Amino acid sequence: MLDPFPGHVDWNIQTQRLIAQSSYGGADAFEIDQAATRIIGGDMDSWYREWFSLGKQIHDLGRASENNGDTITAGKRLLRASNYYRHADFFLPGRDPRKRETYLLVSDCFKRGHTLLNLGVENIQVKCGNDVYDGYFCPAFGTKGPGPAVLMLGGADSLAEELFFWGLSELRERGISVMLLDTPGRGSSLRLKNIYSRPDYEVPVRAAIDYLCARPEVDKDRVGCVGVSMAGYYAPRGAAFEPRIKALVLWCACYDILKDLYEWYPAIRGQIQWILGVENDAQARERLKDFNLGGIAKNITCPTLISHGVDDVVMNVEGAKRLHQEISSKEKVLKVWGGAEGGAVHCNYDNWALSIPFMFDWLAKRL
Repeated sequence: MLDPFPGHVDWNIQTQRLIAQSSYGGADAFEIDQAATRIIGGDMDSWYREWFSLGKQIHDLGRASENNGDTITAGKRLLRASNYYRHADFFLPGRDPRKRETYLLVSDCFKRGHTLLNLGVENIQVKCGNDVYDGYFCPAFGTKGPGPAVLMLGGADSLAEELFFWGLSELRERGISVMLLDTPGRGSSLRLKNIYSRPDYEVPVRAAIDYLCARPEVDKDRVGCVGVSMAGYYAPRGAAFEPRIKALVLWCACYDILKDLYEWYPAIRGQIQWILGVENDAQARERLKDFNLGGIAKNITCPTLISHGVDDVVMNVEGAKRLHQEISSKEKVLKVWGGAEGGAVHCNYDNWALSIPFMFDWLAKRL
């Protein structure tokens, strides 16, 4: 396991995440190393400053390449810059104004990057009640006519833009279109619109599935859902109330956010308070009482795959086991990674070459 910041567990987890994304165009390992060596251990200002500086450096190079007519180089650089900006703001307090400013750079770089590379990504909006969620529709590669599609949801700290680097191209190569959407408590919904997370995540999931099923590229009988990290609660909550979801993949699973995440991983408490729109620990604990799948998990009947690391310090593997036990799906798989095959950490960052094909091959066969 790569250990770029010895003694700083949280910093290592997040940088391992960035390194993993280098396989899908979200970073470059040597650019990461250059920034990491300049960071002063334990100094949060140093963290933000150096990762932001790297984002700006690659952003400037991308614009120079575009001005020179080198659109492929420019697009790839802008995609990496978007993810470095995202990484810079990770540990900023939720109400720090820099989070909004940095997110706008993330979004601008990502949109310009995918446009220059002609990746077929469409900027979209989905209406849910009085709220409007921003996101992206990424059609499958090389297919004609209606085909399978998935809603891919991120967790407590993810952006729709970042999820593009979570092996999304592997789904598109398998003939599956993907929707990335900043649902409540996430990305642009949180940073720009103050749309906070909610326990009844079946409501935004239903709106997202309505949108997917209305697209001509999508076969409404072949729709799935992928939930990443804290979306290991959001996605099963949606599937429990949405029969149009025909297959479910949980990249980490969470039965009870209060017990399996908030209490299990104290470092994330400030972030969760922000995404809930509360001011303190007591308010968060009260709000999180409704963020669990007790009495609900049994309603999940579609084929379900859970991928979790045995040594996950962010989300308790026992929550994944409990969810697996209580869902009613006739076909359900719990894959707990560890040992020589790797994948023991949160979201299996250290073995994506194994875990991503494992999950997405399984999904493709069921859609």
